[in-house]
Amino acid sequence: MTFFQILACLLIGIGAAINYGAKIIVRKTKLDRKMTVDEAEELTEEELDEYMFNKATIRVKILGLLLMLPGVFLVYYAFR
Repeated sequence: MTFFQILACLLIGIGAAINYGAKIIVRKTKLDRKMTVDEAEELTEEELDEYMFNKATIRVKILGLLLMLPGVFLVYYAFR
């Protein structure tokens, strides 16, 4: 395998691992507590916790997708 093929598989693997483990990452690093919410006064405490957890999870999933995307482009380049 060439360098680009290995790099593509590595980027896809890391991005997929981050994407699939997003909830675990958010729980362990407590990222949901660091989220800011503009509509905090409109939500109950339970709804606010769920909203902040979902917001943090989606941010981690977007990060995983952004890491996976260059790997997908490298696959198209390296395996043609």
